[in-house]
Amino acid sequence: MMRELPGIVEKDLRACVQDQYDLTSTRFEFLPLGHDYNAGVYQVVSAQGEAYLLKVTTRLLYEPCCLVPAYLKDQGIKSVVAPLPTRNGALWTKLGDWTVLLYPWISGECSLTGMTNTQWTEVGSIFRHIHQISLPAVGFESLRRERFDPTEYLQWIRTFETQHLEETNGASAAQRAFRTSWKYHLPTIHTAVSMLETLAETLQAQTFPYVICHADLHARNLIRDQAGLVFVIDWDEVMLAPKERDFIFIREPHAGAFFQGYANAEIDWSLLTYYLWERVTQDVIYLAQNVCFRDDWTEETRAQVTQTFHDSLKPDANNLRAASEASARLTI
Repeated sequence: MMRELPGIVEKDLRACVQDQYDLTSTRFEFLPLGHDYNAGVYQVVSAQGEAYLLKVTTRLLYEPCCLVPAYLKDQGIKSVVAPLPTRNGALWTKLGDWTVLLYPWISGECSLTGMTNTQWTEVGSIFRHIHQISLPAVGFESLRRERFDPTEYLQWIRTFETQHLEETNGASAAQRAFRTSWKYHLPTIHTAVSMLETLAETLQAQTFPYVICHADLHARNLIRDQAGLVFVIDWDEVMLAPKERDFIFIREPHAGAFFQGYANAEIDWSLLTYYLWERVTQDVIYLAQNVCFRDDWTEETRAQVTQTFHDSLKPDANNLRAASEASARLTI
């Protein structure tokens, strides 16, 4: 995936880092990583030779993505990577419309493949401990809590299909190709919507234990260092939810090792199936928003993301296949 340089002046960013973190940089390198198209990351090396990861984003700051990992680290979960404080003790700072966060640099691997069974077992143990930690009564009021309410997703899709699906005036070739792909995959998209509606109605009538969930637990958010230790990064989606929220990417061949470390948790398949279809739906909406409604992308990037959208809805696509297989376990 092609990643474009954020629209932020590097000189201003360097000055911000020096002012807020007392960090004079000798190296400032943009890294074309990640799938958040509203953010960018850099490797920053200080005059003392220490490396850091700098993240900038135009997203409205979701404060728990900083507060919760910092709290977990304070509770002794050393595998959690939390933002470093500014000279005033804040976990983030602002530069115009951008939120700026600084993290320790961890040299290691975070590809989707390459995790050993031993490392997956370690991840299971890490999340067993995280799921056992309670938050204090005050200080985390803005942390999202699972409601099993897909209304916003469903309204977005219906609005797109009724008001924007046939738009051609001013649309680029990639945007027209995206709408063609959406029409082709219409039955699959509507299956996801239908499953979310049906499962939500069932789950809203029940009560479940809620835990701190990372909510985007996959191998790209797990850095493995040279010693084989695993560190959990990217807490942007953190929330209070049933533990199954953290299991949506725990699949074979590594699921057995993970659950060995987690102590063989019992899985509620109604919950897990809901979350799997929710992920399919979230990806559909996110990709559509970026291809069709932002004007700061090159046509090449739009075309690449359109292809990603098309591939993600093929029957053998990982997330779609997992949701379909989980559905087969249910009697709805």
